[in-house]
Amino acid sequence: MAKNFKDLSEQEILALAISSEETDARIYADFAAGLKADYPATAQIFKEMEAEEDEHRRRLIEEYRRRFGEHIPLIRREDVKGFVHRKPVWMIRPMGINTVRRQAEIMETETRRFYERAA
Repeated sequence: MAKNFKDLSEQEILALAISSEETDARIYADFAAGLKADYPATAQIFKEMEAEEDEHRRRLIEEYRRRFGEHIPLIRREDVKGFVHRKPVWMIRPMGINTVRRQAEIMETETRRFYERAA
């Protein structure tokens, strides 16, 4: 059963942020792999975005551990009512460069909105 975002505790929001950063990093890695052959420069940008998301996740984990301890519950986007649900990358193949760029733009906008709501 999904929970409303407004009903999440700080601990749950932080766990959701960690999970979301990991998912986004993996999506960017998929984008990079899918574009590497035809668009190597764009693929490199997505590899850099993957690394950035991994760093965000690392910092969030440090903060979580400092505040709440070692165990981080698995809370995913699907577990939260009204939260963004993304179609899996493997289901939107073949990925054209315009589709990937648009998806990345949407992802970044959604992430910004998440952090604004969480603040």
